[in-house]
Amino acid sequence: FSGGSITTLTAVGGGFGAGGYGAATSPGNGGSGGGAGQVAVSGGTGTAGQGNNGGAGGSASTVWGAAGGGGQSAVGQSVSSTQPGNGGAGVNSSITGSAVGYSGGGGGGSNSSAYGSASHGGGRGGNASTVGTAGTANTGGGGGGSGSYASTGGAGGSGVVIIRYKFQ
Repeated sequence: FSGGSITTLTAVGGGFGAGGYGAATSPGNGGSGGGAGQVAVSGGTGTAGQGNNGGAGGSASTVWGAAGGGGQSAVGQSVSSTQPGNGGAGVNSSITGSAVGYSGGGGGGSNSSAYGSASHGGGRGGNASTVGTAGTANTGGGGGGSGSYASTGGAGGSGVVIIRYKFQ
């Protein structure tokens, strides 16, 4: 190839979400920060230019849910008194020729009937009767949080590298 250049970019992996009921552990930092658990702690910190912070936790008297993870274009939603947090929004891109959502945060889970939703490839949080869903493959979306004591959260969606060039 002639007359062009290739720039090296490094993507930082996303942060993990914190534990639920009564867990005072802090969520992980990363490309986007993980959502906090039920207790009132801050969300994980995102990396500038790559993602946003995760949502903050609530108090022990809330819905017994967790906050949403940060997405590329929005912070994860914090826990409210009746709802776990939704995952932060990602971005839409048509670089492949079709509109696809990328880098959405995973929704927070809860031990009630409520769950945090997600978009742009992020997984929906679980609730008392369902498990958290995985992020969509090849989108880099975060996995949804665990819903009950006996369930697990969803895995994050795999990333993708797209190289676009002009053919003459």
